[in-house]
Amino acid sequence: MKIIIFGLGSIGKRQAKLLKDNFSCQLYAFRSGLNPGKEKLAGITQVYTWKQVSEIEADAAFITNPTFLHIDTALNCARLNLKLFIEKPLGSSLDNLGSLLRLVQDRNLVSYVAYNLRFHPVIQWLKKYLKQRKVNHVSISCASFLPAWRPGRSHLATYSARKQYGGGVILDVSHEFDYIAHLFGQIQSVQGTAIRASKVTIDAEDCLDAIIRTPLALVNLHLDCLSLKPERTIKIDLENGYILADLNNSRVEGIDGGRRFNKSFLTGTADTYLLQLKYFFKNINNACMMNNLVEAAGLFKKIVAFRQEAYGNMRNNSR
Repeated sequence: MKIIIFGLGSIGKRQAKLLKDNFSCQLYAFRSGLNPGKEKLAGITQVYTWKQVSEIEADAAFITNPTFLHIDTALNCARLNLKLFIEKPLGSSLDNLGSLLRLVQDRNLVSYVAYNLRFHPVIQWLKKYLKQRKVNHVSISCASFLPAWRPGRSHLATYSARKQYGGGVILDVSHEFDYIAHLFGQIQSVQGTAIRASKVTIDAEDCLDAIIRTPLALVNLHLDCLSLKPERTIKIDLENGYILADLNNSRVEGIDGGRRFNKSFLTGTADTYLLQLKYFFKNINNACMMNNLVEAAGLFKKIVAFRQEAYGNMRNNSR
């Protein structure tokens, strides 16, 4: 199988290594210019033009470049009938999303939007456990520190620091939106506030507090990328108890109907990337695989609408 990777930043390199180490495939990387200084990775053939891309006749495209380039890159790949593996988030705006959706649907192309936390053991345990439980309320918190995301690089020089390139916690930390929909049903509404409270970004929001309505629960969500104390937790109030889930430490505890439980998992976030790839290749010919482009686009539109509203409020409050 021939795979071409668009973008060899931190996530692109991670995916390339996993592909080389675990799957039988021939790897290519599209580089954005004829720059001899571009880093070369062993076992990956570099190409520089879309003519070269078409001549490869690849089977799938891994779109791991900066967020604002995702949709246009996917559109070009769809025109070549490539299967699409698109890193989250789907993009930074709705520009050309309609054209991409039409092309994917008209040609029945395989697509997948990569939210790897769906493969986290805690999320998978919750997905099964909650099927038979009544959920009253959910509180979710994800705190991290943007300068620590990419060691060895200036965080202010990355797209994550700039809103026009898709930076900010609403898009960059959109895993929480995805697994909220995955666990509690399609998001019906998002209301809240996003601000730039520190100097870890140039102009993108670094803090968010929102109330999210779903068919199964009302969810309070906190996201930030300014905290030196990392956290990724889910508190679920059940009809007859509660669950405390910790994704960073791969454990859950709680009480349900008077029964106390405490579970730890041997795998964690690092393992989810390989599990995700195994799922993708297992469904490589299934245009209806989980979180395909059509499914993911519905949630993405809601996230973008909330982001636009949040930035409007940020501007008004700064006057």
